[in-house]
Amino acid sequence: MKTSRITAALPAQDIARARAFYIDKVGIRALESDFLKGRDGRVGLIVGDGVNELFLYPAQAESSGEFTQVVIQVADVRSAVDQMRRRGVDFEEYDTPETRTENGIAQMPHGGEGAWFKDSEGNLIGVVPAAAT
Repeated sequence: MKTSRITAALPAQDIARARAFYIDKVGIRALESDFLKGRDGRVGLIVGDGVNELFLYPAQAESSGEFTQVVIQVADVRSAVDQMRRRGVDFEEYDTPETRTENGIAQMPHGGEGAWFKDSEGNLIGVVPAAAT
């Protein structure tokens, strides 16, 4: 199977809150999408640059936030974490055999760094280095 891209989707109990979180705190743009309109009239969001997309759809169910649901690839994990922290994003801390963070950042098995935060809806989001192209 040949793919040209993969798109992720996350539930949002409050689309306005999720929109504000991704725009104001994470720092990425979001566009309303009638395609993702809920039965109750709430409009979903497409977050990203038009090539990479994250759909935030109206949902009543809450995420458990126990596992990574989406990964955002960035040029520099530490810089991205610092920028998001300044805008109010709280990063998770882990101390398990698999993952140990220091100041919210973990050393990954391949040598890179990773960090995780929960969005306004409780979805767990990872931040990792962008793959070399």
